Amino acid sequence: MNVKKYLAYIKVVETGSLTKAADLLNYTQPSISQMISSLEEEYGFALLVRQKNGVKPTENGLKVLQAMREIERGYEKLLGTVDGINGMETGKVRIGAYISIATNWMPRIVSEFKQRHPFIEIQLYEGNASELDDWLEEDTIDFAIGSSHHHKWDFRFLLEDPIVAVMSTRHEWAQANIISLQAIKEAEWILPYPDSLFEVHNFLKKEGIQPRITYQIRGDETILAMIRHNLGISLLPRLLLNSTILDGIATRPVEIPLSRKVGILTNTRKHAPTPAISKMIHFIKEWVNKEVGE
Repeated sequence: MNVKKYLAYIKVVETGSLTKAADLLNYTQPSISQMISSLEEEYGFALLVRQKNGVKPTENGLKVLQAMREIERGYEKLLGTVDGINGMETGKVRIGAYISIATNWMPRIVSEFKQRHPFIEIQLYEGNASELDDWLEEDTIDFAIGSSHHHKWDFRFLLEDPIVAVMSTRHEWAQANIISLQAIKEAEWILPYPDSLFEVHNFLKKEGIQPRITYQIRGDETILAMIRHNLGISLLPRLLLNSTILDGIATRPVEIPLSRKVGILTNTRKHAPTPAISKMIHFIKEWVNKEVGE
């Protein structure tokens, strides 16, 4: 069993490019190509489909990808254990997070964590709720920082994140102290798609509100830009809003308090955490308690 070949194939699939994978793994592109060809010859079927703009896994390639990732995880755990015995801290941690968390938390978390554990590699993936679910299921990430909108994953609570009404400072409701349900029914909305903010869509459904959706947007930054130009209002998590973003934007509480529970999501069915993953999870919990509060 040649673990290096598996790691090469995994990286090619993740990047969609033999050249990019070679750069990341410090190989030449022909070396990566030879590794993949060797695996294909050994298995008796093709692993990749070559396209003009890169490569993608074949159907059979996807079937073996999960097993290779499990081998990768076991290999990393072995190396981490050996390094720990020898007094060294190494390993790799792959974290998925909402854009609001990746932007407002992760730069500081990673910076402070790397000061304590300089030889642990951190990979960060930004995504919405559905993407985090997919990445956990496919073992693309080791854990996610997101909201508890179902009970599919093991959830470790970090904080309650209020969801507020967000509008332009020029909007008529910017002068109100609180936004009523009747006002919400009359509003022109800029809403994220249902695969992003489940809590908002569930709230509207529960209260029997059929929103007048003027725009439906996937990107948080685009939603905020359109709100700033007074094209509608939205309901967004407070974590998404920092002092810079709030320029030209007003936030108000809703008549019925609304929030989302943010925490660490792990797929305990897949594997136990490596020492590096455990250290990062523990560090994040400590950091949130200290910097954000419960």
